[in-house]
This record gives sequence, C-alpha cells and structure tokens, in this order.
Amino acid sequence: MSRQHDRSVPEALSLQGWQRLSPWAIGLLLVTTSVSLVRQHMPLLAGAGAGLAMIERVGLRETALGGLTLLLVAALASLLYYRRFRFRLDGDVLIIQKGLFEHREFKVAARHVQHIAVHQPAYMRPFGVVQWEVETLAGESSSISLPGIHRELAEALGQGLKGRQEAPPDAESSDESVDAANVRAPVIRFAITPGALILHGLTSRSIYVIAAMLSPLARPLERWVHDHLPHLDLRGWLPPSPALAIGAGVLALVILLALLAVLAAWWRFHGYVLREGDGRQVQASGLFTRQEQALTLSRLQVVEWVQTGLGRLLGRGYLICHQFGAMGGGGAAESRRFLVPGLAANQGKELTATLWPGCRMEAPLARVSRLYWRVVFLRLGVGLTAALLLLVGLLGPAGLSPMLWGGMVASLPLVAAGVAQLRWMATGWAREGAYLRIRQGLWGQRTSIFPLTHLIAISVQWSWLQRRRGVVTLHLALANGGLTLPYLEEREALLLANQLLASVEAAQAA
Repeated sequence: MSRQHDRSVPEALSLQGWQRLSPWAIGLLLVTTSVSLVRQHMPLLAGAGAGLAMIERVGLRETALGGLTLLLVAALASLLYYRRFRFRLDGDVLIIQKGLFEHREFKVAARHVQHIAVHQPAYMRPFGVVQWEVETLAGESSSISLPGIHRELAEALGQGLKGRQEAPPDAESSDESVDAANVRAPVIRFAITPGALILHGLTSRSIYVIAAMLSPLARPLERWVHDHLPHLDLRGWLPPSPALAIGAGVLALVILLALLAVLAAWWRFHGYVLREGDGRQVQASGLFTRQEQALTLSRLQVVEWVQTGLGRLLGRGYLICHQFGAMGGGGAAESRRFLVPGLAANQGKELTATLWPGCRMEAPLARVSRLYWRVVFLRLGVGLTAALLLLVGLLGPAGLSPMLWGGMVASLPLVAAGVAQLRWMATGWAREGAYLRIRQGLWGQRTSIFPLTHLIAISVQWSWLQRRRGVVTLHLALANGGLTLPYLEEREALLLANQLLASVEAAQAA
C-alpha cells in the first residue's frame, strides 16, 4: 500500500471518535448570535426611537447592567451548547449530537450528501476556524451546520464523506489506482478577473435588489428634501432647467445603485476560483467572508446560463448549477446557489461542456408557434387597456391634455407588440444528443440545459384555442422547478414528449 494512502488512514480513523467544536466556537457563537439579534431588532428600535426612550426611562447604569446580565446569560448558554455539541463519522454515516435544553441526534449518510459548504467570516480567520455545513437531497430544510471547527477537521470531514460516497460497493482496487486518485491535483477551470467582476456587478440583478432594499428610505428622504431644500442655496450648481435637474438626479441615482451593485459583487465574489478534481467542482470566493462550496457532478441536475438585458449587450452572463431541493427562493437560497459569475459567452459554453460532456450549445434553437406572439399581444393589450381606463377613472378626462391621452392610446399597441415580439424571440428549444436546451425570457434570457434522463415528469396541455390551431404546451418538471414550452406544434410536441419518456425509461432500465 502506498505511503500517501497510509497517511490517509489515521485521518479517517480519528473521525470515528467523538469530536467537539473548537474552543473558540464559544465566543464565535456569542458574536454570531449577538450580531444576528442586533441586525434583526436594532433597526426597529432605532427607527422608532424606542432605544433612546428606554435608556431615558430606565437609566444608563441600569441599562448597562441589564445588557451585561444578558451577555453573561448568553455566554453561559454558549458554553452549555458547546459542551453538548459533538460529532463523529461512523463508517459512511455522520452523527451529530447537540441541543441546549433538548438533546437531539442527527445522522447523515454519505450517499445522501449533495452539497458541502465552508464559510469563514473575517472574525474567524485569525483562529483558523470555519463554519461547516452539509446538505442532503431533501434541500435546505435538511441542512446541518457545525458552527465552529478547525479548517483541517472540516477538510477531513469533506474528504471522508466524499470518499465513502464515491467508493464502489466491493471497494477492491489496486494500489496504483489509489495512488492515482490521491496524486491527481485539482484543475482550475475559471478564475475571475477584476474587470469581469465589475461587469458582473453591473449586469447582475443585484442593482434591482439594492433598489428594493433602499425603497423604504424614499419617504424619509422626500421629507428631508422638503424641509431643508428651501433653506439651501443650490442655484449655483443646479441646472437652470427643471427637466435637466430631474435628469441629473435620476442619473446620480442610477450611478449610486450601479456602484453599490459593484461593491456587492466584490463583497461576494472577490477572488473567485473554480477548481475541478475527483468528480467535484469546488468554488472559493469572498472579500471578508470566505466561502467554499463543493458540487458533486453526479448530483448535478440542471445548469442554467443566465444573461440580463444589459449582460446581453456587454456579452456577459453567469452559470447556475442546480441540484435536488434547490428551488427555494429568498436570500438564503440566493447565497446557497452554486454560481459561476462574470463569464463571457464563450467561457459559459466551455464550462457547460465541462459540466455536461457532449453539450456544445451549438445547435440552433427552434422557435415556438407564431400563435404564441398573438396570445401574448392580446393579453398585454387587454391589460394595458384596463390600466388606461383605470387611470381615466382616477384622473378624469380633464386630468391630462387630449394630446397626451391620444399619445398613450396610440402607444398601447406598439408597447404590446414590442413586448410580445421580445417574448416570442426569446422562447426556444433544441435537443443536442442526450441533452435538452430550453430558453425563456424577455430582454434578459435564461437557458436551462439538462440531460433527458433527469426529467421527473412531463404533462401535455391543450386549451380550446390550441386544439383549434393544432398546438400544445409542454410542462416539464425538474429538480429545480418547472419549465414550460408553450405553443409547440402538436406533432412535434408529442414526438418530443415520447422521446423524453423513452430516455427516462431506458435510463431506469439500465
């Protein structure tokens, strides 16, 4: 047996005994809990003035004593939680025992592990401690976290679960194959550059998320401007025309949002590196909080190539790799996604071919029926007309000039036709061997690529209009949600559905 394999045996055996969190985890748990509580409740208290009112009523000394008492209780609770938290690796099963007042035990089999993540905030780096998280096929609801362990132990746990997950049942291999597996070094598939990181911040959807987060500040800012603007002498640097002043204000707001989006991209994806080795893709990134995520290719279900409208103009996009249980939304799911940012179009194709061997994304996409354009046009036309009638009811016919009303009425069909054309042109599909590509979108586009064998369910839908026109709609159920191919020719859709079902049945029989 090789020397490298001999060194790996004690590491695996050491995990069979009960392991505890790092002693630094006591303070880290206290800091993490305190930061979480402050983040949740401080804006409410500070915004309503309740914090200052409480200090004035109770007194500064009493408030400090109360805070110190709470801190002491939290420290004792963290110490008790640390003493009752332990874990070990029993064969191919990870066993975790924890609980503050209620003792609980969790068991995770290596074959059920689909996602391992390692997080290291800035305050953990000096101590060499990380947050280790494992997720099973059930998704985020089944994730289990080790809040503070040494990096070496985290790497040993990941290697232990990975080795047992990928080991064959007979587990009888030669020394040469073991040495080859151990010596194989990870290959860097992608490393982001500063320019690509800036472009990702500008072309991602972060700018819309930031705008939504800052929207509650619009009303206080409006009151501040109303109260203080008349007392300020702004004639020297404001444009003389009100239209120019409003345009300059909108431009400044857009620049501010773009700057914040770029800063958010630097915060999340600084130093992004994607490595491949032993059937896994491992990414590491983060400016202050370093994050590592491992994606097992055998668990990969769907790959999405996403381009926003501005990203299409600049030739930039990003890849999202989906596994089972990855259809949740919100900020937590956003941070858990295995995402490759700042890719050019050719880089996206190369990485997709690496993840899905044999898929080159070169076959042209087939369009859906032109009837889909008419349906979208009619729906938008009806919706815009109803909105215009509602506006007339609120303002009255004399609320706007006749010329403006006429312009709005004349623009309704143009807007509906333009949106319908963009929607129809963005929708398409193509089959490349054992893979299927489906593209959806409007100005931005999202292309889903997956093997035919990863289809979970398929349904064929006819409406009364579709039956008359000889078209159908296909609904495909995948691990990350559903996809829709609207208004396909009936013969073509039924042939595609039969091919998909035949591929799934052949894979299950094999």
